[in-house]
Amino acid sequence: MELSLSMWSVHRTVRENGWTVLDFVDFCNKEGIKQVELLNVFWKNAAIELPTVVAALKSKGIRASSYAVANDFAKENAEERQAALQEILDAIPVAQALGVNVIRVFSGNLTEHVTYDNALGWIVEGLRAAAEAAGKAGITLCLENHGKLAGSGVQVKAILDKVNSPYLKSTFDTGNFLLVDEEPLTALDVLIGEVAHVHFKDFVRLPDGRYKSLAGTSFEGVSLGLGDVDLAEIVRRLKDRGYEGAYVLEYEGLGSEAEGIRKSYEYFGTLV
Repeated sequence: MELSLSMWSVHRTVRENGWTVLDFVDFCNKEGIKQVELLNVFWKNAAIELPTVVAALKSKGIRASSYAVANDFAKENAEERQAALQEILDAIPVAQALGVNVIRVFSGNLTEHVTYDNALGWIVEGLRAAAEAAGKAGITLCLENHGKLAGSGVQVKAILDKVNSPYLKSTFDTGNFLLVDEEPLTALDVLIGEVAHVHFKDFVRLPDGRYKSLAGTSFEGVSLGLGDVDLAEIVRRLKDRGYEGAYVLEYEGLGSEAEGIRKSYEYFGTLV
């Protein structure tokens, strides 16, 4: 069991310092990190950068564990939904070049005009088409409980059941359930048979936290083990179930991202 690092964990550093994906790979190499998750949102020009990144990963002995896209099917406009599907389809050859068989996907975003109920059909239609294409390439799509549209365990499970494909499973984000006012262990009871990918993060309840739940509770991101998520119990239950997929760190705290990542890796070492 090894912790992989999502590039999202350094998203502030990327923005502030103009990092490229290669800069992230160099950072991981210096930190001794041997597994990474890359995201499509960080490419400046994927066609140009991808071969260089693949070569850099190989030369430094770093393995890509997963790839992630930020599609949104919760759109009233059919052309926008088609664009969301195309975003996933475009990710398949990238994942193949990286040597990964898991792509993290989203359902969509909650807005004033779009609810879970009226977006469900669009989400299912889009993910069904995407899963069919992914399956032909030997890739599994993993739907994250992200945001406040399809953020609960029951909602994610309903989507998976309706799509009904062996190539669509769950990315179990350990922290995001708190933002829909659900305990992560409760969600795990619902989704444990569907988990094929884990985003490992921790949140703590703080009055001035940047992240607000549906009920208005404030949370802040912290290093693993310093928050309200029972990460050790989640790992225990997944191991008992035979889970052998990746645990991918998504650090979303304040302060130095590098230091938050280091502290998270130290904590994860206590779980192995």
